[in-house]
Amino acid sequence: MKKLIFGMAVAAAMLSVRAQDEEIEEEAGEEAQAVETAEEEAAPATPKKKAEDNSKPFFTLPACVLVDGKGEVLVPAQTEWRPVEEGRFYPLGTVYRTVGADSRMKVQFGSHVDVSLKGDSSFGTVAQKLDVTTRTIVLKGGTVTANLPRNMPEGLFFVTTPGFEVINAAGESSYVYELTGDGEKCFVRCLTGNLAVKGRHFEILPLRASQGFAIRSSADFLFTALYGKAGDLNVKLDTGLWETLDLDTKEKTSEQRFADFKLSPKTAVRIHRMMPEIGQNMAVTTMTFDANGDRKDRYWFAENHHETTGSDIISDDDKESEEAARKAAEAADTESVDVDVEDDAGSDDSDEGASDDGDEGGDSGDASYDDDLDF
Repeated sequence: MKKLIFGMAVAAAMLSVRAQDEEIEEEAGEEAQAVETAEEEAAPATPKKKAEDNSKPFFTLPACVLVDGKGEVLVPAQTEWRPVEEGRFYPLGTVYRTVGADSRMKVQFGSHVDVSLKGDSSFGTVAQKLDVTTRTIVLKGGTVTANLPRNMPEGLFFVTTPGFEVINAAGESSYVYELTGDGEKCFVRCLTGNLAVKGRHFEILPLRASQGFAIRSSADFLFTALYGKAGDLNVKLDTGLWETLDLDTKEKTSEQRFADFKLSPKTAVRIHRMMPEIGQNMAVTTMTFDANGDRKDRYWFAENHHETTGSDIISDDDKESEEAARKAAEAADTESVDVDVEDDAGSDDSDEGASDDGDEGGDSGDASYDDDLDF
């Protein structure tokens, strides 16, 4: 009996030891798998892993893969800039910058996703949970270039500033960003692929290769201007709420409407906003300008209210009439000059009147618009 009990105890001990060994082997296997997964994420992509990389385009953390010159980082929860280390991963929420005209830096976000800096430039990443599948960078200054796959899925990579947001970017795009004393200005250009831009009361539909525009916005968000620079861009402008009446049911409904505008080189859009003294619905006025600096269309509305919505749209007939009136005025000015040359006695009076008219025309003409277009 004693031998039987002893044998059962030995068998139980051996089973316990064997179970512990299996548990240790399982834990070791999990750790090895985790290390292998991290190495696969950080390793360059191979053709066999192309489909997998497209489904997961970003590493868990971005890494600095190139530093040429002086590069620095500001890590979250720290207040001092430190020299960037090539090959090191940095947490989301880090700000990167290059110092000096000849400095360069490249930050790798995934196998085929990287952001480059050159000159005195800076951008930051947005802190977020590790399981979030999107990535966002915030422009701080200088020249920033984003290089993404041409088949990048929509809604994964964003470029933001206080005044606008780049969405659905794919391919290569560049941003020349500057903080001004009263706001910001940026030249956005799509080099390859496409991208779209959204802001308050406007949206620029996908830019294609070699297209670009400039944007200026005030720090108080009361002014935004879009300037055409390269290519013809399609812009959707918010024109407020409009009330419609169903003739059959006599039911009134309100719907948000948008106007389409072609933002070509030298054309512009200006959006002015104002907070009223009473109420919290912002008043908005949007104006479009052609390449000559002449105002084309104007829209005004109060947010969330259709009672104060209106528009002043210049038709083709109006444009022809304005052009005819302008040519007539130019012809009249030419005739008056000829008369002044022949009549010396009235030259002083006529010259004085011409200068007065010219001054008035210069003050109310294209000069103020040209100043606003300076970028």
